[in-house]
Amino acid sequence: MFKTSHHEKTPMASKKFLAYMFANVTTKLYLFYCTKVGEGDIVVMTAIICSLFLDVGYILGQASLDRYVRVAAIASGQSDKETNSPND
Repeated sequence: MFKTSHHEKTPMASKKFLAYMFANVTTKLYLFYCTKVGEGDIVVMTAIICSLFLDVGYILGQASLDRYVRVAAIASGQSDKETNSPND
């Protein structure tokens, strides 16, 4: 459907994505541990809120970065056919 341009990376090639996934997985493991041990409600709620802020922050950051890259490509005069040519 859509091909990635030479400016875009796959998710597994992005260090930011790998850091996000590491933080997300460790937060979920911490939540599992807190639930198993029987931590208080405040500790579990704080961990959930921190995890949600991490998720939302990453998603909004990536959306704004993708928008910036697209606008920069349009402003530089590159069309979709030029940036997504099958010869790349």
